[in-house]
Amino acid sequence: MRPTGHEEAGYPLEATSLATYTRIDPAHQAVFSPVVIQDMLRKELGFDGVVISYDLGNAAAVKALPPGRRALAFLRAGGDLVLSVNAGDIPAMTSAVLAAVGDGPVLRAHVEQSVRRVLAAKQAAGLLRCAG
Repeated sequence: MRPTGHEEAGYPLEATSLATYTRIDPAHQAVFSPVVIQDMLRKELGFDGVVISYDLGNAAAVKALPPGRRALAFLRAGGDLVLSVNAGDIPAMTSAVLAAVGDGPVLRAHVEQSVRRVLAAKQAAGLLRCAG
């Protein structure tokens, strides 16, 4: 595995851009691109940390999609942690993800793996405490 640089520096997180890189994946913004997240970041660079989105709430670059579709598109592209500064979008995002996870074993497995990545990053940062 080749680290991306962030892991070597102790940062187990990578954020995906809202930009569209037409020479890499002209059909998707990076945040919604399996080519960027799964192929490049995970496979080519060997990053196995948490992939987070930029703001999927108020960012003008994603306003054309309803909030639930934004969250699902990011997760289906391979992302782990959806960020939104707009708390009003969270119920729609959560409902869409829960409905899709209930109907699809592939997405369910990805979300379970994402939960493990997030918890491992929190534990490594000393942010996870076990009751005992």
